[in-house]
Amino acid sequence: MRLRFDDKVMGLLEGAIDLHIHSAPDVYPRILNDVELAQQAKEMGMRAILVKNHFVETAGRAQVASDVAGFPVFGGIALNLTVGGLNPRAVDVALKLGAKVVWMPTLHAQKFIKNKSHVANLAAQLGEGIQGIFILKPDGSLKDEVYPILDLIAKWDVMLATGHITIQEAMVLVRAAAERGVRKIVVTHPCASFVAYSVEDMKAILDAGATYLEHVYNDTTRQVAHPIKVADLYNAIKAIGPQHCIMSTDSGQWLNPVPAQQMGIYIKDMLNLGLSERDIRTMVADNPARALGL
Repeated sequence: MRLRFDDKVMGLLEGAIDLHIHSAPDVYPRILNDVELAQQAKEMGMRAILVKNHFVETAGRAQVASDVAGFPVFGGIALNLTVGGLNPRAVDVALKLGAKVVWMPTLHAQKFIKNKSHVANLAAQLGEGIQGIFILKPDGSLKDEVYPILDLIAKWDVMLATGHITIQEAMVLVRAAAERGVRKIVVTHPCASFVAYSVEDMKAILDAGATYLEHVYNDTTRQVAHPIKVADLYNAIKAIGPQHCIMSTDSGQWLNPVPAQQMGIYIKDMLNLGLSERDIRTMVADNPARALGL
């Protein structure tokens, strides 16, 4: 099961945190369940993982996985239609269950629904007949229901993640979140083909109040319809600076390596491209720990 990495990669896996893993049970086929993920991350010397599901909150089941595996597992909630969309009540319950992140709409974001050619077939099928969620009013301001969600995130001091919304939506969201006291704002896979932030966009959203850009390895795999190159992630990190970035895998898909191994591959690729061990540790350990409040 276990890939062998060299001592340098294994040293960087020690204490690493993956904030973006998809696990079973799910609507999609996933390679491992929460407990198996935790056991393998523990075996590889990692510090913690966070499991994500596009359709249900994962905080409650993460607690069970933590107890069984003896390893920290965290969860969150994605504000898709299956939890009521932009639903403050669902967010409140998830936070009380221990959620560490609230994602804006992902698979049910209007942006995602309208870009089906950029996503896997199953994801596109699950969007059939759905108009999608757009978080702004016609005048460009945030919809009223977003504000109580931001207030809850600020109160619990957890992460706000942008999900699959447009750059336009994200810019308005990030400014409002920062103004309302949200301290941990993560831009979700800005290099993904269906999001497609330019370096200038990345710099602008950081200036607007975002804390971190989350660069995920899955964007480079055949699990996405239009994969980018690993060098694209490297170039984005170099342009922005590791102090503003998080390396996550966004893994768990059936045909990808198991997430702990995927993180090792990601680290190895970044080393080969020229990133320093210090910069990688910042992005796989230090910044994720701050985002989790560890």
